Amino acid sequence: MTEVRVEQAELDRGVPVMYRDYGTHVRLAHDPQQIEEAAALALLCLRLPSLVGAMKVRRLQ
Repeated sequence: MTEVRVEQAELDRGVPVMYRDYGTHVRLAHDPQQIEEAAALALLCLRLPSLVGAMKVRRLQ
């Protein structure tokens, strides 16, 4: 099980999602004005298919 730490951030136009894989966890930032959280997580799963069915989402403030 991989922890995905999700946060909202104002990102540049045309960059709705950014992520960094640290091995033990993944940090995901999404711009809510450009993309919804569920869509950002779906895109992350396309890039890191090992997360499908094996991730725990933790929202950061």
